[in-house]
Amino acid sequence: MPKHRRTRTARASGRSRRRTVALRGGALVGALALCAFTGAKLLYSAAGTGAHAAAINGSHAPLTTMTTVSHALRDRSPVPTVTSAAPTPQPAATTPSLRPISGRSVTAVGDSVMVASTPALEQALPGIEINAMVGRQFSTGLQVIAMLKASGQLRPIVVVGLGTNGTVTSAEISQLFDEIGPHRRLVLVSTYEARPWEQEVNSTLAAAASDHPDVVLADWFTTIEHRTYLLWPDGIHPQPAGGIVYARMLKAAVERVGNLPG
Repeated sequence: MPKHRRTRTARASGRSRRRTVALRGGALVGALALCAFTGAKLLYSAAGTGAHAAAINGSHAPLTTMTTVSHALRDRSPVPTVTSAAPTPQPAATTPSLRPISGRSVTAVGDSVMVASTPALEQALPGIEINAMVGRQFSTGLQVIAMLKASGQLRPIVVVGLGTNGTVTSAEISQLFDEIGPHRRLVLVSTYEARPWEQEVNSTLAAAASDHPDVVLADWFTTIEHRTYLLWPDGIHPQPAGGIVYARMLKAAVERVGNLPG
């Protein structure tokens, strides 16, 4: 074979090998480029999803964090809203109010404690008839009540504030009920003084009130026991402010007895 023909053939064979390598290299480069493009697209898609989730969550977290937030938002179940109906207001319990009792229905017989409280009593129960005297004992008070009854001056409600100056016996209580009769109401006022008969008097008065449904006890002892600063230094007679407390106590007792059934 001639020398120049072998050389041409060798050259042609070399060019063919180079074209094959170039084609293979180009195919590899294309495949790599396609992989890079696909990966970039996936990354862009993930970044977009994460950014959207971050925008919903109001944060600017890194990509991995935003992707996690996105899944958490997608998987979260809605929390039901629990509402409770407002309780129906119940009407407040009401206490029946007592019928006002006019002072013109009341006769009060007493001792020096009632004397000291007279101005406040006349203001609390306008029209009240007060017959009170310093040093008066229960037996004298019975005589006054009998006299008022005989003259037609004894009113439907009788208040007896005696016991500061001496004892009160069961016989005197029985006589009192005889004098006022069955058609009148009675208020008995307990006493407060540091004297030997204080507790005996109060026990007798409390028993009389307990045994008779038309009798009310106005408990001056309990009313003033922890407010002795309202008394004069003798510890017995009320100062003007104490007289107001005494009068309010008596007015409440009068309204209670005046509203008793029957």
